[in-house]
Amino acid sequence: MKRTGIIWLLLFFASANVLLSEETDRRRPVKIHTSAKALRNGAPFEFREMDEQIGALRLKYDLPGITVAVVRNDRLVYINCYGVDDVKTQTPVRNTSLFRIASLSKPVTVIALLRLMQSGKLSMDSPVFGREGLLKDDFGSLPDSSDWNRITVRHLIEHKSGLQNIPDDPMFSYRGLTSKEIITEVIAGRPLATKPGAQYYYSNTGYNILGRVIEKVSGMEYESYVKENVLLPCGITRMRTGGNTREERFPGEVTYEQPDEPGWPYGMDVSRMDSHGGWIASATDLARFMAHINRIITDTTLLAQTYMNSAHWNHSGSLPGTATFLERMDDTFSFVILINKRSSDRNFWHDVPAALRTAITSRTSWPDIDLFGKIRNVRLTPECRQLKN
Repeated sequence: MKRTGIIWLLLFFASANVLLSEETDRRRPVKIHTSAKALRNGAPFEFREMDEQIGALRLKYDLPGITVAVVRNDRLVYINCYGVDDVKTQTPVRNTSLFRIASLSKPVTVIALLRLMQSGKLSMDSPVFGREGLLKDDFGSLPDSSDWNRITVRHLIEHKSGLQNIPDDPMFSYRGLTSKEIITEVIAGRPLATKPGAQYYYSNTGYNILGRVIEKVSGMEYESYVKENVLLPCGITRMRTGGNTREERFPGEVTYEQPDEPGWPYGMDVSRMDSHGGWIASATDLARFMAHINRIITDTTLLAQTYMNSAHWNHSGSLPGTATFLERMDDTFSFVILINKRSSDRNFWHDVPAALRTAITSRTSWPDIDLFGKIRNVRLTPECRQLKN
């Protein structure tokens, strides 16, 4: 009995010491590093849970380079980079590294469209083709007795236009054609699978069409309109549509690794993917975009018509050599993670965002910082300053 009592007493004091240690850790001030060098090359503070989660992902899926950004209450509270941007040279990836963001380009296109709607130049239910359509017959005559003239902007945004990737995805298979020539070919040679609005079919071609809608309505090239009216008001200056070959990489852009798909990372026409998958960006760029969505689109009725108005939404992107994730967890947290390799393992697309959620929710306290104010690569215009404030 006496021995048992002593053991229980020791266990009590041991557990008390653990709790006291944990409480001390929570109260201990977090040492923050916000020098230009620290923000370029690493994390602003120690975040062991994040390091452990990313380390496990890199080991399990053999991932070369990763960058992460976490937004809390519209403030950038954490960034970090892991691994290398080039396997051959072993050059470390940086927080400023640019990645192909693949289909994370689609939310950017949606916000550009909402910007035009906010100014009254089109609506969600504007028809796209035909005599009453925004694009009219710019891509040739519509097939007789077809439903192309019934496709609206909303249908294209929601992937419910009736366009289907059978026998293949035109944005990857129609080699040598421009994005505009692809639309012409699709209209002439690929009947809609269903009536517009009837069925969901994920369609890169649909977002290619939306890019052309932006050009027609704005009178500007797609990339120029987005830069001027979406990105610059967020304080983003380095995002742009990417090049196709390794030699066409832009300064600060990573290299893309995909040994199981040899030749493909630099065998695609990325530049014509502009509005559905062509942008390159850093994790911080996309964090700025996330934090500013409701400042760019102040008409809440417009946001309410897209997935970006929900309390929780996410989007992923995938190309050979690229895997990207952008998620609004709730009204408090959002995150971005960019990787210069994708995995063919289906669990990968669940495991990556789950790891970020686990790391973020495991942290009980966050430093009172906003790294957006520390990372400035642009002289803000009056409009930008107004939006920022």
